[in-house]
Amino acid sequence: MRITVFIENIKAFIRCGVYKEEKKLGGQYEVSVYVESKEFIDYQELYLLVERLTEEIYTYMEDFARKLLECIVEKWNPESVVIKVVKLSVPFRHSFEKAGIEIRWVKNGEDGK
Repeated sequence: MRITVFIENIKAFIRCGVYKEEKKLGGQYEVSVYVESKEFIDYQELYLLVERLTEEIYTYMEDFARKLLECIVEKWNPESVVIKVVKLSVPFRHSFEKAGIEIRWVKNGEDGK
């Protein structure tokens, strides 16, 4: 039996961006994580991992997602992981609700790196 532990739409403040101002000021993001495993995964530990990684500074959303993926794989040896990172405040002239990335990783498959 496999179980998927997930946390959806964690509201997070992350210092992430190409421009110096973005790295300094940061922005609002939503982070969702799905971890499929044969073993028990404590979703509180998963949340605390996400929270800890938001303390670092990133150039791209993909950098944050990859770091999170590496930590999850190292800690829990899962069967698969899906990470979705959505930027809620996008600095474009024409408005849209959000933009983001999604990484899908499968053990013995594509590693998302």
